[in-house]
Amino acid sequence: MKRAAVAYLNTRKKGDFAAQKNEVENYCKYRFQIVEIFHDHRANATPPEKRKGFVEMLDYCAANNCPEIVIYDLAGLARDMDAGLATLKTLNDQYTVYCVNNDFFGFRDDPELRKEAIGNFAAFMDQYRESARKTAPPVSKKTKKEDGRPIGRPKALNEGQVEALLTIRQAGTSISQICRMFDVSRSTVSKILADYPELKGEWKGARQEPAGEMEGEPKE
Repeated sequence: MKRAAVAYLNTRKKGDFAAQKNEVENYCKYRFQIVEIFHDHRANATPPEKRKGFVEMLDYCAANNCPEIVIYDLAGLARDMDAGLATLKTLNDQYTVYCVNNDFFGFRDDPELRKEAIGNFAAFMDQYRESARKTAPPVSKKTKKEDGRPIGRPKALNEGQVEALLTIRQAGTSISQICRMFDVSRSTVSKILADYPELKGEWKGARQEPAGEMEGEPKE
């Protein structure tokens, strides 16, 4: 018997809603009966708790005792990784969250074990962030300008964030999603993965080489 669930979509481009809705319906075909779909458009920079569609979804779930939520992907929760993880933790306290795209948590048919897996992932990410804060080297006085700002361009990601990036890449998250989750460019991710060829994957859209020639630059 299918379980009742709601779906939440946070789209960025025209046409995304229809495409994501279709993927949600295919994902839920044998497991869930989607009773409502809630939608926000171009709201990545807005915290989830301030989005109209997201708030309406939470109100509906509370009023109708709906314990299961289907989202398109983790990156759609928030552009900022910390905000996205905080939202995931909050949702996981009351609901079971399922991801249509790059769902690496598993236990789709066991809500309790799935919630435990999501909780473990969130705790793991918190551990890395806390470790990064404690081990971040102090800025030398010689590297500061007269106004107190450091000289040179700061690193896009600290050590803890790099470790987190590698972890979710190993779990199968695409480079495009990683760029959105960490708010960094594809070139930044490529530099980080340069020492991990097994994680680089293949780049999308690369030209197909004729037989007998060397293959071009890897795709994602």
